[in-house]
Amino acid sequence: MKPTTPQGVAIVPSLPSRIGAILFDMDNTLVDSEHAWFEATADLWRHAGSQPDGVGVLGGTVADVIREFLAAHPDADPEPVERRFMEFLHHHLADGVVTMPGAEELLTRMAPILPVAIASNSPSVIVRDTVARMGWSSLFTAAVGTEDVAQGKPAPDLYLYAARACGVAPETCVVIEDSPMGAAAGRAAGAFVLTVGDVAADHGDLNIDSLTDPRILAWTPERAS
Repeated sequence: MKPTTPQGVAIVPSLPSRIGAILFDMDNTLVDSEHAWFEATADLWRHAGSQPDGVGVLGGTVADVIREFLAAHPDADPEPVERRFMEFLHHHLADGVVTMPGAEELLTRMAPILPVAIASNSPSVIVRDTVARMGWSSLFTAAVGTEDVAQGKPAPDLYLYAARACGVAPETCVVIEDSPMGAAAGRAAGAFVLTVGDVAADHGDLNIDSLTDPRILAWTPERAS
């Protein structure tokens, strides 16, 4: 429930002015890549002779996709299924991903003054390949994927790891997310959660339509000591 004044008016929080680091989700937060995940998932179902309508896990991990597939195809062998899915995913990502509106501008503005990191439910190799492909390697203090932690989102592990890699307490961080699963991970880590877009609008501390929101463009946080 959102906090309200004694008169019942909702209190809209502002972006923190002193922070330790900014921790970004990757897919559909920084880069427009969620479509590649859903296309790869659909390919997996079609390869098995099934209809892919309604399948896919927003903000989920490879393990989430495989778990969903095995629930529908209990006789399948998990290891070949995972290899096939990764082949499909690499294929669709190789078609190219583009930055989300405002992402590059925010990164290049914040990286010189604050630690910034990626904490993604994508496999670690895909996170690092994407960062390199986008020419962002010099911007990030850390780029963390699912192989780096015990549990992916909605567990807090990825954001706790990223905060530690930045040398800051997670409570001083701003997490930027587009999915309910990722927002839950950020909140569980104790961070301030900024959600982007409608899907996770009620799952964080503050919601914006995109990273071109005027509040983002005017945001000039100082680094917490």
